[in-house]
Amino acid sequence: MLTPALIQSLPELAAPVLTVYLDTDQAKQVNRGFKPGFLTRLESQVKLIAPSVSPSHAEAFREQVARVEAYLQSQPLRCKGTVIFAGRDVWESVPLQAEVEDEVHWGAPALAQLYWLLNQHKPYGVVVAGQKGAQFFLYWLGEMLELEEKEFHLEVSKEKEMGPVARSGGVRVSRGTNRDVFEHHVAADYARYHRQIAERIERWCAAEHLQSVFLVGLSEHAKGIWKELPEALREKAIPIDKDLGWVSRAELHQRLQPIVADHEREREIALVDALLGGSRGVVVGIDETLVQLQKGTIRNVVVFKGLDASLRRCSACLWADRTSDSLCPACGRERYAVTLRELLPELARRYKISLEVVSGEAARRLQETGGMGGCFREFERKEYGQRQTFA
Repeated sequence: MLTPALIQSLPELAAPVLTVYLDTDQAKQVNRGFKPGFLTRLESQVKLIAPSVSPSHAEAFREQVARVEAYLQSQPLRCKGTVIFAGRDVWESVPLQAEVEDEVHWGAPALAQLYWLLNQHKPYGVVVAGQKGAQFFLYWLGEMLELEEKEFHLEVSKEKEMGPVARSGGVRVSRGTNRDVFEHHVAADYARYHRQIAERIERWCAAEHLQSVFLVGLSEHAKGIWKELPEALREKAIPIDKDLGWVSRAELHQRLQPIVADHEREREIALVDALLGGSRGVVVGIDETLVQLQKGTIRNVVVFKGLDASLRRCSACLWADRTSDSLCPACGRERYAVTLRELLPELARRYKISLEVVSGEAARRLQETGGMGGCFREFERKEYGQRQTFA
């Protein structure tokens, strides 16, 4: 799984580096066989960029291409997409369970597509709760990683407090006041257990900036934990009334995948509808959104997955727009060509805004108004999306 530490290190990789993005999904017939389609597409991409490689780098370029080809031919690829960074002292191979588009670059590490993927696939938390414990998983980029397991034990002393019991069919049955006392202890213990899990979730969401948390378990546990969460966090928590603590991680992933996909699709539609339905405090369209973003007046940008545009950016003040002037109108310095796809993730990090990449029906609705928009900082933030319970 792609880690935050690796993401932070990638811009520092020593150039020149060969960056390769390939669709290696083995579910597609074209990517199987003696010579998989992704190898043919890699060769085509290499031929396209080879003429632009400087003569001084030509040999190093060929060496890294051969290195990547040898790796792809020798390694069993069980991922939807593969991202590789290869240089003289560099080798990073990143398998992804998310769709990628074929790209090959030579020079500085090409991170635009990776940053778009990170903004499109938000991290989710999954907590599977049962009578004996809770498991914590990170659901991100199509993968589910188990983080920890918290056990729960009912103290034996509580059983002793029940006193004499009758037996019916081999089952111990408590009677009267003793049973009431015992059930009171059990309820108190589970309430404490639910509070502990809720506190752990609160710390987790703050540390990892989780988009949502799915609480999986019988209603008494899933909703019991949900009730112990702070009110603001409840908006991000989705109870799922299913007892799945006994299934394998692979099966759990398979069962949750459509639930997460439905939640993400509805969240994106609600996000776009809230943006387009706002009469004040919003901006839409590429040009005006870019202006307000670079002025620091907006707090988020929503964009559809396939959006791109040709821009020119000042080499000195870094202002970028779609005008064709070769010189910056603000400072008079030269401007260079750049694409919105390359620049937008960088601007999002620079101005500390959230970047939401939407697809499907949400993308269609956003395209009708220019494909891009945002909300101004001075207006009170609205919570997008509605909490749902999946039975």
